[in-house]
Amino acid sequence: MSCVPEVDFNKIIYCYHDLGEKKLLKKSLSGLNINKKVFLFYAKNRHIPICALPKFRLVLSSRSGFLSFCYNFFHFMSCYRYPIPVSKTNIASIAKFVLSHEIGHILDPDVYASKEEYTNILSNIVEKLIEYDIDIEKTDFYKKNLPSDLEECVVLLKKNLISRESKAWDIAKNIVVFNNDEDRYLFERIREYALATYNFGNLKNIIKEHNIENILKYRKYFIN
Repeated sequence: MSCVPEVDFNKIIYCYHDLGEKKLLKKSLSGLNINKKVFLFYAKNRHIPICALPKFRLVLSSRSGFLSFCYNFFHFMSCYRYPIPVSKTNIASIAKFVLSHEIGHILDPDVYASKEEYTNILSNIVEKLIEYDIDIEKTDFYKKNLPSDLEECVVLLKKNLISRESKAWDIAKNIVVFNNDEDRYLFERIREYALATYNFGNLKNIIKEHNIENILKYRKYFIN
């Protein structure tokens, strides 16, 4: 699918710079309607995707991590719906919304139970790969007919992640301060984009993202 117009990454950088970069994120964090102290770790020269460590009430971010999110979001909207203009106003709102989402994880009382379930499903996937002796070195292993219980594990993993992320976005909607209807609209589009990325992928992606290949090599080494 062709994407028109092309996203101006340089304009994203300029807007973010003019807004103060780290200062923008700190201001966005302080503007959220929460009664719990939350900390921000920001790296200017390292790539850290925006994420939360609920146990420590800590949000991690970086210059490249935030810029990457912005670019991918604008690109997604250009391809699959219609373009949203790159502007200081929209960049500032994106900062506010992505931080509110991470705070949503921190405020979610069920986040640890959800992550534990996620880990158990991953373990089941590893066990199924070993049980059925699936050769993940083959480039098309994930395209063939997989055992039904393994496919079910993949579906359960996605459901777990989407459920946890959806809850974080629901919490975010209640703690963020919207400036106007355009702000609310942008929030819904960012939420839509984020949830779409969580639902994308297959067994090959799961193996790569969680270093399951190394786990399998480790297991087989000690089993043999």
